[in-house]
Amino acid sequence: MVEGLALVGRRPEPRAGERVRHLLALPSSDMSLSKTHAQLHLADGVLVVMDRGSTNGSVLNRRGVARDLAPGRPATLVDGDRVRFGDREMQVAKEA
Repeated sequence: MVEGLALVGRRPEPRAGERVRHLLALPSSDMSLSKTHAQLHLADGVLVVMDRGSTNGSVLNRRGVARDLAPGRPATLVDGDRVRFGDREMQVAKEA
């Protein structure tokens, strides 16, 4: 569950003065996941993802259609979306 700002990566760290609620450290067997790869947060009740300039990028897959996420540009997520961060992937599921 995302509440506040969540950072995802091998060893995510906030920027100076950034208020972070969750640090999601994930192992990356092939090191394709950057130290601080992406962020997630809620904006007006909508889940938003943003690549933080990662080396290998992030990919949003919605209903079988994949698109690269531009670094620094937020993208809204909906139930069922999948997001790939390097060698890791998450699926968005709306809380029941």
